[in-house]
Amino acid sequence: MKSMNFDKETLLVIAPHADDEILGCYGLMNKIKKNGGKVFVQILTLGGYSRNNDVVKKEIWKNEFLSVSKLMKIDGFDIKFYENDEKHLDTIPQHLLIEYITSKSKISLQKIKPTIVAIPTIFSTHQDHVQTYKISLAALRTRPKKDSFCPQTILSYESPEYHSWSAYSELGQFSPTFFIELNKREILEKVKTFSLYKSQFRKNQRDGEKITSLAKTRGDEIGVNYAESYHVHKISV
Repeated sequence: MKSMNFDKETLLVIAPHADDEILGCYGLMNKIKKNGGKVFVQILTLGGYSRNNDVVKKEIWKNEFLSVSKLMKIDGFDIKFYENDEKHLDTIPQHLLIEYITSKSKISLQKIKPTIVAIPTIFSTHQDHVQTYKISLAALRTRPKKDSFCPQTILSYESPEYHSWSAYSELGQFSPTFFIELNKREILEKVKTFSLYKSQFRKNQRDGEKITSLAKTRGDEIGVNYAESYHVHKISV
């Protein structure tokens, strides 16, 4: 099955913020690159913000993302909102974000024609993740071929701090239906790559222990040591 052997695929990761692409999709990105494919990342919002009396400047966060992109050999990226202050996506008209994903971004669906698109799960406590999920599905809805482009495979990815509980718990929790096995070296590399996001480190939420713990849990579900998991929304061959 071509969509699952990662041979020369083109992946677009749609991420609410810089760091979500590594937390959710490191294994997928890594395997596609190793198999001669291309990886692109759309960051929807990246700005400065204050946390625990510490100001994180947008330049710091962007430079961390650039370091990660260089290490991962990302083929292209785009940032929609690059602001001095934090900008939440639920304050932006949805049609503007949908247009960005479909046609306005320099790595839009119409321009790079990805074979696989990975989007965040809706099962999140963060409004930006929920909004990204909604506008991504709208952008990826099937239309007549002459009017748009739709990839063969659409997946949603999880994030370590959200896998066990969400604001959408009445609808259920993240339900993985597709897994990528990771070995010990790949887990260590994922943790090392994420460590470049120094401003995004959060003990017991976003750290090496949490990444490894979730990978072990997902590995147990398919009988391997470690895995990264996704929910399949669409696959066609």
